[in-house]
Amino acid sequence: MDNRLASLLQRGEDLTRAEYRVLAFIADHALQVGKLTVRELARETFVSTATVMRLCHKLGFSGYSELLFTIKQLLSDNPTLALASPSPGNLPAAFQQFIANYQRTFAYVSAEKIAAFSDLLQQEESFYLYGTGFSHLFAEYLEKKLQILGKSAFVSGGGDSRGIFLNNAPKYRVLIVISRSGKTEQVLDKTRIARNIGMQVVAFTRASINPLAPLADIHFPLYDDASDAAVDAGEITSFESNLVMLMDLLLLGATGGLRAAR
Repeated sequence: MDNRLASLLQRGEDLTRAEYRVLAFIADHALQVGKLTVRELARETFVSTATVMRLCHKLGFSGYSELLFTIKQLLSDNPTLALASPSPGNLPAAFQQFIANYQRTFAYVSAEKIAAFSDLLQQEESFYLYGTGFSHLFAEYLEKKLQILGKSAFVSGGGDSRGIFLNNAPKYRVLIVISRSGKTEQVLDKTRIARNIGMQVVAFTRASINPLAPLADIHFPLYDDASDAAVDAGEITSFESNLVMLMDLLLLGATGGLRAAR
């Protein structure tokens, strides 16, 4: 059965055995049915044309042509794989630990900080993003998200000169910096300049005492169970996926998406 026809099959209530046989044939031969006349479909399913027409009416269609049109529309959607029953054995050993780490982050993220970010996103139109090393990738991710929302957003990183920042920063109202340690000197330097020229600062760091946090107007600390040595060694942790999830939830809340993430 083609999963794209699931909504059609859900209409099939109080059907006779013959009508259900026709519906089952449609589900199993969706692409073929679009090429069949009502008589040909009746012949393939060993029923009368009247049975096919009664099925159409029970499914809520005026006739066979409307049924075919609906099938064509449903099949034009992107197909999705059927969901299998979840099995604990399919989950990586670290899965539950990642979930626990996501929840720990939100012990640090207060409703006041979420509201402050939401207000900032709604009130301001121009954002400068900065991150070095691996953090630059996440700055680029957030930049693209802001641009999709119609904001003016520009990103730079450790490979750019100080002059690039000095020339471009005054054009923007908000600086968003991402630094896992909160100690990177290049990030601290740009943040101090931003504050001196009147920009508002949003910072994402690990949940630790660091010099960047007090420089930010809005600071989002993320739970990070990795040691500095593990971070330097490039070990895989939940911090990165935690960061992306937090960014997306903040954007959803600020834009009313999914009913403000409920």
